[in-house]
Amino acid sequence: MHDTITGPRTVGLRTAIMAAIGQVPAQVKTHALGKLTEAYEAASRYVGATDYDHDRMEDLHEQVCSWEATAHRSGATTSEIRAAKTAGGVRAAAEQ
Repeated sequence: MHDTITGPRTVGLRTAIMAAIGQVPAQVKTHALGKLTEAYEAASRYVGATDYDHDRMEDLHEQVCSWEATAHRSGATTSEIRAAKTAGGVRAAAEQ
C-alpha cells in the first residue's frame, strides 16, 4: 500500500520538512561553536592545574580541534571560531 494523498496537506508538510532540514546546518554550527567555547575554556583552565597531566591536556586539545573542525565544516567563519575560543579563554581566566 502506498500514500495516495497529493493534496495541499502533503505539499505543506513537504515544505515544512524541507524548511526544517534547511535549518540544520546553522543549528550544528551554533552548537559546535558553543562546544568549542566550552572545550577551550576547559583546556585553558587545566593549563594552570596543580595536578597537570600531559595525557589529559592532549585529550582537551583534541576536543578543541574536533569542535573547531566541526564548526568550520558547518560554515563558521575564522572570526566566529576565534571569537568562540576567546570567549572560552575569558571565561577560564574569570574563574581563576
